[in-house]
Amino acid sequence: MRKYLLGEKGHFYKANLHCHSTKSDGKLTPEELKEAYRKKGYSVLAYSDHDALHCNYELTDSEFLALTAYEISIRNEDNPNPHAFQKIVDLNLIAKEPYHLTQVGYHPETVSWLVRRGKMNMEQVNDIKYVGPLRDLHIYPANINRIIKSANDNGFLVCINHSNWNLTNFSDYGCFEGAWAIEIYNHGTYALSGLPDSETVYDDILRSGKYLYCIATDDNHNSYPFDDYKSDSFGGFTMIEASGLDYASIIQALEKGHFYASTGPEIYQLYYEDGIIHIECSPCADICMTTLGRKGDRAASPDGTFITSADFKVDPELFGAVRFRITDVTGKKAYTNAYYVDELDESATPRRVIL
Repeated sequence: MRKYLLGEKGHFYKANLHCHSTKSDGKLTPEELKEAYRKKGYSVLAYSDHDALHCNYELTDSEFLALTAYEISIRNEDNPNPHAFQKIVDLNLIAKEPYHLTQVGYHPETVSWLVRRGKMNMEQVNDIKYVGPLRDLHIYPANINRIIKSANDNGFLVCINHSNWNLTNFSDYGCFEGAWAIEIYNHGTYALSGLPDSETVYDDILRSGKYLYCIATDDNHNSYPFDDYKSDSFGGFTMIEASGLDYASIIQALEKGHFYASTGPEIYQLYYEDGIIHIECSPCADICMTTLGRKGDRAASPDGTFITSADFKVDPELFGAVRFRITDVTGKKAYTNAYYVDELDESATPRRVIL
């Protein structure tokens, strides 16, 4: 029996799920961002300005959906190191309802910089609605997990942002519980700092026994023109397979993992049938299957030409989980979420943890 992982509905919406506007430290207004991203074929934009939750849902129309979101940064406020050497945990919180403006993980000090820069006034600060205790302004697992739990309990999807840029390692993110996704690629940190993607971070988390999805984002602030090589727009995106371009349908698709991350290649179909995973995509140099262990697989043309599909035999005993990376001739990549083999094949060995 065929089990579709992607492509059953056949309609994908292009999304940037991490974006900054003039409401925090971005250079473009929400309206300008909508216009720019619509011209590039995007249908969904999460306005995730720093520290204060704003609603831009009035920008939504039949061809564009504005998601309500915000990014919070947790750091040791008494850290004497320069900013470049400070460990930070950044979380993107996407509201499941468009007019949900009650914040979690709040502390008045976290918005003081917005006041100093003229992005908010004290009347707006005093009007901020929040739930739960004031946030501890230090990094430690219990604090991060309280924030994630509070977000989950109060209607948010939680994504762990740009782990490489944050200088976090497995001793940090391996302790986090309850996140919905992690950024496997953040275009801003690559375009501006040359930092690599976070594939190893994603694999570390999966191999520890935790499960979450992966997304690719821009994290754009637009300090450089769109045609500059340092532009942080239009480099990382998430393709969401949903029944329609409305808030509820997109959130439901995100919750269920009906999407893939990309910096260029497209995936048209991904399904499991009779012990085989079949994938169809735009022309690419190779397709790699990664598993929880060291046994994976790779497909490429023997003569170096493009391929657009591949079949991978699933080992129900040794794989545990599978995910796929597609690389085109320019080096751009697409990344699927991980799929557990025991959910594809009832006879498979139960999920393993690397000890």
